[in-house]
Amino acid sequence: MEISLQLLQQHNPWWFREELILDDEKIADYEREAYQYVPPILSEFPVNTDAILTLRGPRQIGKSTSMKLLIRNLLLESKIPKKHIFYFSLDRIEDYNQLYELIDCYIRNARPGNPQRLYVFLDEISFVREWQRGVKALADEGKLKNITLLLTGSNLIDIRGGADRMPGRRGKLSKVDFEQLPMTFAEFVHLTEPAIELTDIDSLNYHKDLLLCRFENYLVTGGFPLSINLFFTRGFISSYVYQLYMSWIEGDIGRAGKLERNLYQIMSRVLAHISTGISWYGLSRESGIASHATVQEYIEILGRMYVLRSVPFINLSSKLPMYRKNRKLYFQDPLIFHCFSGKEMGIGDNFFTECQRFLNDPLGKSKLVESVVGMHIFRHYRNCFYWQGQKEIDFIAKRGNRLHFFEVKYQEKVSAAEFQWFKAIGPKGVQLNVITKRNFEKSQATNLVPVPIFLIQLEVGQEYDF
Repeated sequence: MEISLQLLQQHNPWWFREELILDDEKIADYEREAYQYVPPILSEFPVNTDAILTLRGPRQIGKSTSMKLLIRNLLLESKIPKKHIFYFSLDRIEDYNQLYELIDCYIRNARPGNPQRLYVFLDEISFVREWQRGVKALADEGKLKNITLLLTGSNLIDIRGGADRMPGRRGKLSKVDFEQLPMTFAEFVHLTEPAIELTDIDSLNYHKDLLLCRFENYLVTGGFPLSINLFFTRGFISSYVYQLYMSWIEGDIGRAGKLERNLYQIMSRVLAHISTGISWYGLSRESGIASHATVQEYIEILGRMYVLRSVPFINLSSKLPMYRKNRKLYFQDPLIFHCFSGKEMGIGDNFFTECQRFLNDPLGKSKLVESVVGMHIFRHYRNCFYWQGQKEIDFIAKRGNRLHFFEVKYQEKVSAAEFQWFKAIGPKGVQLNVITKRNFEKSQATNLVPVPIFLIQLEVGQEYDF
C-alpha cells in the first residue's frame, strides 16, 4: 500500500467538515440502536496528555465504534481542530515500516512546525507485524511529543506484549491499558432497566423477579451490544450474528496458523466438560489430537481471543494454584457459548432456536450459569480458582492473603443446611457464598443470595462480604 496524503484524507472525511463524522457508518449504526451502551473509555480517555494507550477486547465488541465516538466528542464537544484528529484502520498495513511511514506522513502534514496536540487513533494494531518497533522508533525520535495515541487490538498477548516492549515511552498516566469486554450483568441491567437503582439493596430486592427475568435474557444474549439490541427489539437473534462471531474466531485461529478442524474437535470436548475439571492430556485423548501440548496451545490462543477462561486448582493450605492438576474451562460470554453449542449440534441456520432448546434443560442451563458466575468473579477479583476433595468448591478468589469461596446452585430450592460440610473445609470465620436462583438465607457459615443480586452487588455494592 502506498502511503499518501490522499489515502489519509479518505479515512478522515471530517478533515473537510467536522459534521461529516456524523455520517460515519459506525456512528450512524450506533445512533440507530435502541439500547446505546456507553463504553468506559469514553469517560476515561485522557484528553490532554502525551500517552501511548491501548484498548483491547474481542472482535465485534465495538472498539472501532468507541474510537469513532471519541472522535465525535473531540470534534463536536471539545472543539479540537479537525485536522488534529487522525484515524486509520490497519488491516492493510503489513509491517512496522509501513506503520512508521503512515504515522510520520500524518504528523508532517498535520503540524509542520505547529506544537498543538494531535490525536491518533489506530484500529486493529495487532494486524501489523512487529508494530511496536514502528511506534517505538517514532517515540525515540521525539515525534510523538504532544500526541495522544490510542491503539486497538483483539489479541490480548499481541497488543499487551508489544506495549510492554516500550518501557518508559507510554506516558506518565496510572492507566494506559483499557479493556472493552462484553457487558457484565450489572451493565446489562443498567442498559435495559435504567430505572433500577443498582446500588440500593432495597431496590434490588423489590425488583428481584424482574432481575431474574433479565438474567434469563442475559443467558441468551450475553454482553454483546449487537445481540442485546436484536433480542430486545425483534425478540430473537438472527443467525447471521452467530455466524459473524464464528467467522471471527475461525479467522483468528487461521491467522494464528492453527486448523479449524482441530478447533472444533477440541471445543466439542470443552463443551462436554463445562463445570468439570480435565487435564490437557484428557482433552487431547478425547478430541483425537495427538499432542496435549497442541491442545494447550489452542486453549491459550482462545484465551487471548477472549473466548475461553482456564480456571486452575488451588491448594487451600498454601493458597497457591497447582497448574499440574486438572483445570476447568469456561466460556467468557454466553453468546459465544451458544455459537459453539449450536455448531456442535449441527445447527447452520437457526442458532437462536437451539439456544432456547438448550436453556430449557435445567442441567445445561445450570452449567452455563456457573460459567457466567465464574467469569464475573474473575473480572472482579482478577483471579479465579476451584478446589476439589471429597466435596468441590466451584470458585475461590484470592485478595491479598484472604480466600473467598463461592458455590453455584441454580435451582428452585436451596437451603443453607445443605452446606454444613464447608465448616470442615473452609478457614475459620469465613463464609461460603452460595449463588442461588431465588433463595436468600444467611447463617453463621453460609450466605445464600440469588444470582442476579449477587452479580450486581459483586460489581457495584458492598452489602455482602464477598
